[in-house]
Amino acid sequence: MIRVLSTRQGLGRLRRDESGSVIIFSLFVMVIMLVVGGLGVDTMRVEAKRNHLQSTLDRAVLAAADLQQSLDPETVVRDHFAKAGLSDALQEVEVINTLNSRTVRASAQMPVPATFLRMAGIDTMPAPAAGSATESVSDIEIGLVLDVSGSMGSNNRLTRLKSAGAEFIDTMFASVLPENLSISIVPYSTQVNLGRDLGRQYGLLGGHDYSYCVDLPPTAYLTTAQLPVGLIQAGHFEANTNSGSYGSMRNNNPVCRTDSPFEVMAWSNDRNALQSKIANLSASGWTSIEMGVNWGAALLDPTARGVLNGMLGLGRVSGDLSGWPRDFNHPEGMKVLVVMTDGENTRDYTLRPPYNTIAPSDVWLDGTDDYYVYVAPLQYFRAKDRTWVTAPRGTRLSWAELFNRMSIGEHAHHLRYRQNYNSLVKDYWNSIYDTTWSTQKDLRTKAICAAARANGIVVFTIGFEVDAHAAGVMADCASSPSHFYRVEGLEIASAFTSIATQINALRLIQ
Repeated sequence: MIRVLSTRQGLGRLRRDESGSVIIFSLFVMVIMLVVGGLGVDTMRVEAKRNHLQSTLDRAVLAAADLQQSLDPETVVRDHFAKAGLSDALQEVEVINTLNSRTVRASAQMPVPATFLRMAGIDTMPAPAAGSATESVSDIEIGLVLDVSGSMGSNNRLTRLKSAGAEFIDTMFASVLPENLSISIVPYSTQVNLGRDLGRQYGLLGGHDYSYCVDLPPTAYLTTAQLPVGLIQAGHFEANTNSGSYGSMRNNNPVCRTDSPFEVMAWSNDRNALQSKIANLSASGWTSIEMGVNWGAALLDPTARGVLNGMLGLGRVSGDLSGWPRDFNHPEGMKVLVVMTDGENTRDYTLRPPYNTIAPSDVWLDGTDDYYVYVAPLQYFRAKDRTWVTAPRGTRLSWAELFNRMSIGEHAHHLRYRQNYNSLVKDYWNSIYDTTWSTQKDLRTKAICAAARANGIVVFTIGFEVDAHAAGVMADCASSPSHFYRVEGLEIASAFTSIATQINALRLIQ
């Protein structure tokens, strides 16, 4: 009995004894602390990995969204991840191109092995990253420099150019708001006719009013800027034709064409007007690629801003384009030249002084076809009947008025040669004007193309059914080999489509 009581008493004392319970509690607390502390450590490790992943992704999308980036945007992103050793983490890359912007989005995730959280049954923790970058070009300026020389009238070339050009215009306006787009169309053949309004804004005010071409000096091709000061208005004349018939004298095919299809359309954001201009192009004359490129580039040069403002005042340019052309370094602007030809440079003609002026000539006109030529005092040759008189009748013509009425050849033949049938008439004929030949014109083309590229203008060129020499000139003009298209027949449509696509994707190779 005594032993039983002692056992019961011992058990009671054990039940009431609290010594050691703190140790058990402490063990539970320690486990909890390890889990919580481990969570913090593992979270810090995950965050470090995530920061590295995010910074890699940010750099990748920024580089890929760069509009000057020549590589495929997705390739750029994947290359960044590969070089960082994170290729497996990249999940998705999305590239959105519009005509004037590029957006690149990417997402990535990598598993980070847990250290302490394994005690809680968590083996890995995710480290996600996502981001996007956008770069945009708000203002797009395009110069369409189009060959309308006589050869374009054969083999359906002009018809195919019109179709391809119209589709190009549609593509531009399908992707860009009119207030963000300016297109100039520069038709060129032997010369480039600015037209009355644009010509006068460029300072062609003191000469004749028959046509508005410019005799540019060789130095003009070293720069894209054509300031409206000191430009020399080209003479209005027809160089070669001689009908052989006195009664048929005329100037029907002037070096500077006066037909409206040959006039420059500058700074338009009117889709219908541009389409109409393309549809009404006509073909005639020799080929002067350098002149076309020169004026196409000049209309993209910011020094033309005052000229544009003058055209704005005449209602010839939309108010949306006030302040254009933008500066070359405009952060959200792009300038593009598209130069098309179907052949090589040939020749152009320039009247020599005083024949290129409105100075009085030595010819009088009575009525419509009765011409008198001064030869010596009291000696005037009457061309109509090849007689000599002591005084002329009618009105003394200026050189501009004279050559507006007849070609140089007819003038030399009917008014000079027939005085005494002097075989030196050819010498007189050739003394009136100078000829610039293809070799010099190629050098000028090379110079103006280089000036355009140096100012950041992206130059696309199209050689339409050209020979090897012309292809070389056009390839040399382009911004890069991939910016030059050598095409035949219906391929011209594909060339313009490809150029529109390249502009749309903004994969500009400088």
